[in-house]
Amino acid sequence: MANNKKTANIKDVAALAGVSVATISRYLNGELDRMSQKTAQRVHDAVEKLNYVPNSVARQMKTNTSKMIAVIVSNIDDYFSTELFKGISSILESKGYIGVLFDADSDDEREKKLLGTIGSQLFDGLIIQPGNNPQTISEALRRSMPIVTVDREIDNSPWPQIITNNYQIARSVSQHFAEAGIDRVIVLTSAIKEARTREERYRGITAEFKKVTVVEISETATNHNAVARQLTKLVNDSDGRTLIFCLKERWFLEFIPELVFEGVIDGDRVTATGFADTDYARRLEPRLKLISQNPYLMGGSAAEVMLDWLSGADRSIRRIVIPAKLN
Repeated sequence: MANNKKTANIKDVAALAGVSVATISRYLNGELDRMSQKTAQRVHDAVEKLNYVPNSVARQMKTNTSKMIAVIVSNIDDYFSTELFKGISSILESKGYIGVLFDADSDDEREKKLLGTIGSQLFDGLIIQPGNNPQTISEALRRSMPIVTVDREIDNSPWPQIITNNYQIARSVSQHFAEAGIDRVIVLTSAIKEARTREERYRGITAEFKKVTVVEISETATNHNAVARQLTKLVNDSDGRTLIFCLKERWFLEFIPELVFEGVIDGDRVTATGFADTDYARRLEPRLKLISQNPYLMGGSAAEVMLDWLSGADRSIRRIVIPAKLN
């Protein structure tokens, strides 16, 4: 038997709520500041009673907006990326937008493919933790849209960028440990040349230390045992006081607790520090001093800049620095 039940449309909702179609449209677009709380409640009740489902495709075609922001993170395996997206989503959703997550998986070619997909869809903007340069990003998108970059510092960027003070904090932390008697540093990191963030941190370390050994780890194929053995050998071969400096929380969490448990890191002859994006690292080894970042705040700031851009408000912001600190 055919289902003859009529599907409610926006005019039905407006009639039941006793308001105009324009008011219903504002409600659906999250513009609650343009109506009274009482009116918003009437519209809500009418939508619920009629079980009204907006035709989002039709609305997008009519308004040329989707209320969706594409978000490309470098690697969802990193706590930084997940906290970053949480911060972005919290701000976007408060204004009626949705963040759609894409994972570049630390692969520049994959990032370009994702950009091509995003460019062919009706996203209102893009927030990106970029691996590629601005020209490559623009070419891959193949259309113009508001863009905000986060975490990766770009010289002469054409877009607003939200970053942390990578060079300054790495240098000041290195100075702190040098003054404490450390004379050698082992840098535990992903490939340094693949990210400006890591280059700035490494530059800050080498500004204070001459004896620096780099242990680079693959993002995609890590031989944990081999890296752990290499670290232990490097520490044992040193006749001075050594600092293991992790440029990413992921590597701190994977290797440092094990080295502490085995007695390789004793807090005196050998100690460790690194960038921490969450409380996990600090809980695992509370005796160590770590560099606290705030990816959640960075994400929220990126979303606020994006919303300002979309609303035609303040477009003068070019660079916001969310400082990290040692604690």
